[in-house]
Amino acid sequence: MKTEDIELQENMQFNTIQDDILYLVLSNSDLAKELTGIVKKGKRPSRKDFAKEEDCTIQSLPIPSGSVQIGTSNVNIYVPDLPDSTTAPDATNYDANTGRIKQLAGLAYKVLEKHYCDNGWVFECVMQDVIAEPDIKCQRIWFKIRFIFHN
Repeated sequence: MKTEDIELQENMQFNTIQDDILYLVLSNSDLAKELTGIVKKGKRPSRKDFAKEEDCTIQSLPIPSGSVQIGTSNVNIYVPDLPDSTTAPDATNYDANTGRIKQLAGLAYKVLEKHYCDNGWVFECVMQDVIAEPDIKCQRIWFKIRFIFHN
């Protein structure tokens, strides 16, 4: 399936269409091939040890109505931290895996930068950041995506 095959609703779009579009784009990308975990709509999957998998999640906010609808989605990529090399192997100190963060962020940005579809919508990346998640020993690469639908 291609993004062009996703049909818009008559006169009103729902945030689930944003999830579908982003899932399709991301799951067929080089990013998905490189991740050790999965691409998933909604919350991150439950895992015994979050610090061992790189997952990508997609969550979209509600879209206001109108002939032109503007929606927002969040794409998060979780990158496990590395044990601090200056402490004992069983220590609890961890550092961001900056090399891996740069690699995965670059792959994600290539597909999230901007996408236009003749079916009446476009999305673009409008903000990004890396956020520490010390409770689960990882860094979260965050992308804010803006959608525009022309009904």
